[in-house]
Amino acid sequence: MVIHPFLIKFAGSVITAKDMMLKKNFLWAIQLFIIILSGCSKKTVVSSSSSEYREDLSSVRPRFEYVEPSVTPKAAPVTTPKASTAPKPDVDKPLYVNKRLETVLDTLAKHNKSIRYVNGFRIQMYVGNVRQEADDAKSYVYQAFPDLIPYVSYTQPTYRVKVGDFMYRTDAEQYLELIRERYSSAVILSDRVDIKRSLMINPTAESN
Repeated sequence: MVIHPFLIKFAGSVITAKDMMLKKNFLWAIQLFIIILSGCSKKTVVSSSSSEYREDLSSVRPRFEYVEPSVTPKAAPVTTPKASTAPKPDVDKPLYVNKRLETVLDTLAKHNKSIRYVNGFRIQMYVGNVRQEADDAKSYVYQAFPDLIPYVSYTQPTYRVKVGDFMYRTDAEQYLELIRERYSSAVILSDRVDIKRSLMINPTAESN
């Protein structure tokens, strides 16, 4: 069998191209293997170096001696109690309540002393236009009833003579009976009376 030289040449070229592809793939595989190996070798070196490195640095380290600090206890400040300026109530004294009561009573007494007049009664014994008759009624009161005070008022043309400072109507009624023996028209009227003068009246003594 005779093979044409062209076929032989073509077959040789086909084989050569196939070999080239294999070589190229082989080179790529080798390069990839080297890259992988180099990466693993670096990690191995780092890990091995970090684990194997041992050095004693105690000789060059600075040394400090620890000294326990001495603590002296502070003395607590002495505080003296301040004297209170507020007056303390006399709780322990048994007469404390009585003193307060006396103070209140003194205040009431002073207030009562300032009140001079109260509503009371007087006896009107004369009403007229003659001044002489009004003066006679006034003189009669001084003579017959020395503990009573006569009051003469004048509103033109009338004179009025009232007598007494009675806080109670019953006291005025006892004097009214005696005054009517001479002045029958005498009557009891409400009026403002002097407290001190009313206390000086003793209707019981006059009635006896």
